[in-house]
Amino acid sequence: MAAVKRGRPLLKLGLLALVIVAGTLIARVSPLAPYFTREGVGEAIQMLRASAWAPLVYVTVYTVATALAFPGSVLTLAGGALFGVAWGTLYTSIAANLGANLAFLLARSLGREGIQRLAGSRLSGLDRAAEQHGFRALLALRLIPLVPFNALNFGSGLTAIPWRSYALATLVGILPGTIVYTFFADALLQGSQEASREALLRILVAGGLLVLLSLIPVIARRRSARTASVLLIALVPTLTGATSVLGPHATGVPTQTTFAWGKAPLPAAQEVPDHAALTAVLQQVVDGKRVDYRRLQSLAPELDAYIASLGRTSLPMLDGAGRSGRLAFWINAYNACMLSLVSDHYPIRKATFPRSLVNAVAGRPANSVWQIPDVFTDKFCFIAGAERSLDEIEHEILRPLREPRIHFAINCAARGCPPLAAEAYTAGDVDAQLDAAVRRFTADPQHLRIQRGPAPRVSLNMVLSWFGEDFGGESGVRQFLAPHLPPTDRSLILDAATLIEYLDYDWTLNDVEP
Repeated sequence: MAAVKRGRPLLKLGLLALVIVAGTLIARVSPLAPYFTREGVGEAIQMLRASAWAPLVYVTVYTVATALAFPGSVLTLAGGALFGVAWGTLYTSIAANLGANLAFLLARSLGREGIQRLAGSRLSGLDRAAEQHGFRALLALRLIPLVPFNALNFGSGLTAIPWRSYALATLVGILPGTIVYTFFADALLQGSQEASREALLRILVAGGLLVLLSLIPVIARRRSARTASVLLIALVPTLTGATSVLGPHATGVPTQTTFAWGKAPLPAAQEVPDHAALTAVLQQVVDGKRVDYRRLQSLAPELDAYIASLGRTSLPMLDGAGRSGRLAFWINAYNACMLSLVSDHYPIRKATFPRSLVNAVAGRPANSVWQIPDVFTDKFCFIAGAERSLDEIEHEILRPLREPRIHFAINCAARGCPPLAAEAYTAGDVDAQLDAAVRRFTADPQHLRIQRGPAPRVSLNMVLSWFGEDFGGESGVRQFLAPHLPPTDRSLILDAATLIEYLDYDWTLNDVEP
């Protein structure tokens, strides 16, 4: 019986593969195959054109076809030719979203466990990226018409991206492409029916817009999100002849935020700071697990002066400080920059559309740092001679130092995060300070809970799932935590039969005020 249970995820994964293969075969070799060619679609259009049931039939067929991994581009073009731009876009959007979500749920229910079984801890990095950045990444891919639609549907279901993020990214991301394809099909139909200069012009415009749409994610990455947003918004009135109702941030790509102190020229390099200035600030604002951000605002000059000293520190000087010196420097840099960012936006207010919609779908509180535009990706903090983002400090500088204890020391201003220490990290004491941070973590039931009995389990902070690979996977997490636990708990967590589960992460601001 146990062997059957262990093999069930792989059986379900095989069933998912059969569904996809069956969909492909139906579209290519079954009696229905001719209807998925241009000629067959043309015949179907002629049959449905005069029928009042055409919209319902179209939406139903498109939904089922997408859920079974049928190629959808031909159906999208059929919608434009059958219903025109406006109604074709509406019906296709409804059907494509229904089908895409069914395909996602099919992959999630049948294939996710099997992929986890096959990949093991190697999947943790992808899962963490999908949970943290899945919406933005999927949105960018959805905006590129040449990226296979069905592959994204089923592939997303195999990752850890939350369904709400997937559904919203799909809803927003496929709309421009649907409009362009529908317009293209309508233009082709007009061109075949009337050999006029206007018809030819419509075909050329449609083709140009299709190429332009594919470039939007590139423009957003290399130029600016605002430029890409304006470009995307401009597509809608161009195609439909109507005024856009999407608003100034229709792409969901946030605008950049900059801070004057991060742009100012700084004096020449100096010695590596001893971080006493940060300790002086922390001792006044850290209250147990919480931070007094209102008090922090009154200490902004002191905090800014400390960050400025980090900016004047040169990279060669840091190299000479040794591994301990670099660890302390960059941990403090992350924490100081996060404190400054929250202080500049405090009290944090609910973001405007569309970020507010993204946060609502992801279940983020109204005072979460996620309400701040580009909170983790904006290069707003001038450290060691360059403007840096929080993600850069964490993922490109600290994590390559191969010190998993950093995840108990850097604080993302959330209640779910391991608490901020009331003192800065220093080169001479960083090892002892990191050990103390781990002990605080293991002693706090908010981050680690042990349940005994016939079905023992250990509930851990989600951070250890997101960054599990830094510990060597789940077995590495067990080995890492064991020395920091009492002997009885140590043997329990090391027992492979003990279930490891992860607690929901609370993104509520870690403010002393309710």
